[in-house]
Amino acid sequence: MSMKVIYCAGEQGRVVLDILHSTGNYEEVVFADDEERLHGTEINQTEVIGGLDAVAEMGRDAQVLVAFGDQQTTRIKLAEKLAAEGFGFFNAVHESATVSDTASIGTGTMINGQSYVGPSSELNDHVLVDSCVSISHDSKVKKGGTVTPGVTLAGGVELGSDVYVGPGATVLEEVTVGKGAIIGAGSVVTEDIPAETTVIGSPAKPLK
Repeated sequence: MSMKVIYCAGEQGRVVLDILHSTGNYEEVVFADDEERLHGTEINQTEVIGGLDAVAEMGRDAQVLVAFGDQQTTRIKLAEKLAAEGFGFFNAVHESATVSDTASIGTGTMINGQSYVGPSSELNDHVLVDSCVSISHDSKVKKGGTVTPGVTLAGGVELGSDVYVGPGATVLEEVTVGKGAIIGAGSVVTEDIPAETTVIGSPAKPLK
């Protein structure tokens, strides 16, 4: 069994560790983190081995999951750096999550408890799906997307890469959200959102 490295020992890293505990797949797991003060410590009975240099010393058989929560741009950049160094990635899917047999999931993706990923949906690489999320049929979340607790994506929704959807938001059927857009908490999105746009409200409108 290859060693699993959770990169980031903060809040989302601890969530990933909890997900692995839910599946019983946590024996060969360590944290890595750029915070030097954490190096050599234990968090939730799991060692923090160091930063990038420590991960490199483990060899390319180690698998990594970059566990930055709402820092999706940082998550993507670090994952790309690790991929360029030849590292592979693992997924963390909570035991209580439901993922359709016809859904497609990339690498380095996190799906937390009580979430649903419907038929023919696609989650790209390094996506974060937090707890109690519903992603309906034929929806797509592109690279590095962040879908926070209680979000609903209706059928045929497409989230571009690096999109952030705030807690409790709803995106209605067939809506496309452009790259890097931000949807505020509790918003109801009824129409397409351009790239790099922040929207809030019900119905959601661009933030001025």
